[in-house]
Amino acid sequence: MNSNVSANPRLMQEDGDWVLVLERMLEHPREEVWAALTEAGQIPSWGPFTTDRDLTATGPVRLAHINMPEEDVKQGYVLEVSAPHLLVFRWGTDILRWELHGEGDNTVLVLRHRFADRKQAPSYAAGWHLCLDGLIGVLAGKDMPSMVGHNAMKYGWNELYAKYAEQLGVRESL
Repeated sequence: MNSNVSANPRLMQEDGDWVLVLERMLEHPREEVWAALTEAGQIPSWGPFTTDRDLTATGPVRLAHINMPEEDVKQGYVLEVSAPHLLVFRWGTDILRWELHGEGDNTVLVLRHRFADRKQAPSYAAGWHLCLDGLIGVLAGKDMPSMVGHNAMKYGWNELYAKYAEQLGVRESL
């Protein structure tokens, strides 16, 4: 696991919702990162859900949690796509905005997760941290273990939760 908690996580309020912003520098070209973010066959290797289609066109998509069978399959909706720069989709009531900015052979990934309950911010940050670690491993060609759902606890989720709660100023207990 990359123990490097996002150096500058941000939590802000916008139009009554909360937005968690996480950034990562990835040592891979934007097109490779884009493929991992949008191709249905690649998403489960690092992400928290499976999809019933690629996320390369607007419209409905079914998203099913990985390693959390008690969670319902959620109807999602791809709201905006601008390859290989921007992907915005709804997952249940939350909005995920993925921005990719190229810097040579590197990509700056900015994830903006919009949600209603501020207390969820450290949980989401810890979960996305593990997903982004998985993404980095997959992009490097590694066979990554699933670090999502109930498996997240095996990969330092509790410690990440505590660090993000402190960084984001959300002191709610688990």
